[in-house]
Amino acid sequence: MANSSIYAQNIAAKPATVDSLHRLDIAPSTISIVGKLYEKPNISVSESGNLGASPVLMIRGLNSINLSSSPLIYIDGIPMRYSGANPTFLSTFEPDRLGFLNPNDINNIQVLSSGFEMPKIGGRGSNGILEIHTERGEFGGTKVDFIANYGLISSNLNVPRLDAQSMKAYLWSRFQEEGMSPAQLDQHPIFSESNPKYNFQNDWLNMIKRDGVFQDYHLKLKGGDGDANYLFAVGYTNKEGLIKETNFERIGLRFNLDYQLAPNISIYNNLSYTNTSGHYKEFGSDYNTHPIYIASAKAPFLGTNFVNADGSQSRILASVDTLGLSNPLALVNNLSNKNQFNRIDGVMGVNWKIRGAWDLKSDLSISYFNLSEKQFRPALGIVPDLYRIRQNSQRSSSEFYLNWNGILSNSGKLSENLKYNTSIQAAIETYEEKSVFGRKINAGTDDFETLQQGVVDSASNTRYRSNLMSYIAEGILHWNERISLNASLNVQGSSNFGSNSRWNIYPGAKVYFYILEEKPLNKWSINLGYNRTGNHEVRGFYHFNQYYPENYFGYGGVYFGNIANPSLRPEITDNYDIQSIITPFGNRLQLNLGYYFKHTTNLITHKTILNELGLQDRFENAGSITNQGLELGLTSQIIAKENIAWNLSTSVSTLKNKVTSLPNGAIEQSIGNITGIAKEGEQLGSYYGYRVLGVFQNESEVNLKKSDGTVYHPGDYVIEDINNDGIINSLDKQIIGTGLPKFFGYFSTTFQYKNFGLNLLFNFSQGADIYNSFKQQMHLMKDFANQDPSVLNRWRSDDETGNGLSRAVLDDPSNNGASSSLWVEDGSYLKLKQSSLHYNIKGKPSQFFKNIMIYLSADNLITWTKYSGFDPEVNGLNISLLRNIDFGAPPLGKTFKLGLKTSF
Repeated sequence: MANSSIYAQNIAAKPATVDSLHRLDIAPSTISIVGKLYEKPNISVSESGNLGASPVLMIRGLNSINLSSSPLIYIDGIPMRYSGANPTFLSTFEPDRLGFLNPNDINNIQVLSSGFEMPKIGGRGSNGILEIHTERGEFGGTKVDFIANYGLISSNLNVPRLDAQSMKAYLWSRFQEEGMSPAQLDQHPIFSESNPKYNFQNDWLNMIKRDGVFQDYHLKLKGGDGDANYLFAVGYTNKEGLIKETNFERIGLRFNLDYQLAPNISIYNNLSYTNTSGHYKEFGSDYNTHPIYIASAKAPFLGTNFVNADGSQSRILASVDTLGLSNPLALVNNLSNKNQFNRIDGVMGVNWKIRGAWDLKSDLSISYFNLSEKQFRPALGIVPDLYRIRQNSQRSSSEFYLNWNGILSNSGKLSENLKYNTSIQAAIETYEEKSVFGRKINAGTDDFETLQQGVVDSASNTRYRSNLMSYIAEGILHWNERISLNASLNVQGSSNFGSNSRWNIYPGAKVYFYILEEKPLNKWSINLGYNRTGNHEVRGFYHFNQYYPENYFGYGGVYFGNIANPSLRPEITDNYDIQSIITPFGNRLQLNLGYYFKHTTNLITHKTILNELGLQDRFENAGSITNQGLELGLTSQIIAKENIAWNLSTSVSTLKNKVTSLPNGAIEQSIGNITGIAKEGEQLGSYYGYRVLGVFQNESEVNLKKSDGTVYHPGDYVIEDINNDGIINSLDKQIIGTGLPKFFGYFSTTFQYKNFGLNLLFNFSQGADIYNSFKQQMHLMKDFANQDPSVLNRWRSDDETGNGLSRAVLDDPSNNGASSSLWVEDGSYLKLKQSSLHYNIKGKPSQFFKNIMIYLSADNLITWTKYSGFDPEVNGLNISLLRNIDFGAPPLGKTFKLGLKTSF
């Protein structure tokens, strides 16, 4: 039967293999369980060294433009949104919503590609599901496990840039090109050899980076007798980032209990509490406060502190410099972004074997978390944010889930060769999120890190609530152990929509053919399936007329902002798949080959309304997307003997994504100067910009005008004029790359000889482009920041035409820094993601321990790629149209870890 279990203990424990015993118990150095997903089939994972940021996950492509594109998470039956609703104080930072889970608490993770594997998902499964089960107690005496890990994290965080003397030479030529006379240059203090303020030799990047430390300690007690099984776990994790003053800390408690009340009644309880906290920095599109960019762009001849009249440095940090850049030390040490996260989850349920083959299962679950965010931005050493010289911002947000599930099931025979399983299920869920935000600015001094000082700049108080009700029926027919027919029907109602479209039906069916031998000993099976699911994460109550508040000449007012659309419906995804499983030698070899096709319709998009009406665009269902691909998996026990074992596993998934219909026209979304687009006939989230053909070498070559009608100049980029009208404007933008891979996957091997074991895990991605925004910024030449050394060979005159870079002009009047094909690179890579070598010591009956495992592990050891940035594994936004944009976040460092696991 399709896995519709409500909680972990309904999953039968699988026998331990060499792979599960020694790889999964060695948790990766990631702070959350996402590190375990690299060795799961059919899921794409991308993270970065931006500590505490949410990795980007994708299962079978992208299916939405304006709604969430991330999978839904179930943790012991409790649903969780992977992406939060509130923006953070950092441009691209999204907190890791799975950071509260300790990897050592996890029993298993299932990647469910469609709603068929979990029919109760209904209209929320278009992006796939991660079903996570925590570990539980087991029959036997009390067993104590203690795990300790200590590791060092390093990275070659190097940015090509000019040294002090080269930058002075660069500035001399730049000032000349901006019109300074030789006399003015001779008198400029920057070029004075006697002025101590401009004669330092500072490596700013080296001042803000460091090698990080990873620590993880976990204590677990579990056991049980004939009536009760229990587990108690406590864990502590601390990880330092590669940039100073960035870190993540977690403390977690977990208690799981299974109790047999009577021969036919058992109960189960889960209770967990987690506190996480972290300090984070801006590694996104806000380059004014991006510590890595500012440290790279800062002139190395400037000092860290104010320079006294006698040439000595004071104890006060230097302010914004004469070239207009912040002090990197102020960004790292004084600009503060702090988060604190508290979460509590609880599940209470019952299993009741009523009579014969009738079973009743029911549970009630509660989840609550609170996130406190604080940002303090002082004035000293930091470029003002428009009129905000200094600012204090705080947000307190919370989410609350209450869920009830009940399932009544029965099994039996209709005839000797025809067996059946049936169930009916009901589920009710209520969800509420709240957020209170406030920001005060321009307090009298940097000494006050509080909302008690300053002038109110902005404030908000928001609340969102939704209710969900589902009725599910499932049935399975087994004929002669040769054919199985599964069918399900979910009738689901959501308060996110109006009365015309609140209830929707999500059917599913799958048939299994066991071709070579019967089911228990089958060597070749084929299954065909269909399932309908959807996406209903609409948060705006757009089925109502809405009035919004507005400041009207100092008075409070409202305006009519949204026209009700009571017919707005969920986005619908129809999944079709076929899979063949071949096991010619039993458990020694298994080959999985599958094909999937997903068709998403009813895309929720905007319909433009005339500006004269003064209304916002209206949401409606219009548009469709397809995703399709092949999925190949292979597992093999090459050697399986008493003292030696060798396992091999691999998975490859292909992806072809296409926007097939957008009646309301193309949709663009931008961050910084980079635009992603959804356009009919193209891949979702393609980069949209200008294609650069070269550089105008001299006046005679200039044959194009800018959008304002003025002509380009020699040294400007030559842009492809798509419509041949001689004017470069938005009509000449085109697809210049795509952030989705053509295929991705992993391969791993596990080798064990006696007590020694070696594990290797490689992951790969091919065909995805990366927009290297950080590299563009280091070649922009629109101000007087330090740049990549290649700018010394830029276009300077008809006689010095350079190596393909444009001229340098203050404020970039020709828009040479627009989003263009110059900065799109191939992001394909192969990475040795995880490796470990361990030695296992088995205790004797007379010894105090049962088992000791000592291991050395390394994460992110080697990367093979042509990408020029820090790391081709780019972690940006969980937004369909803005993926794989590299703003220069720290890379995933090489982590070398020493670990110990003991069992008593």
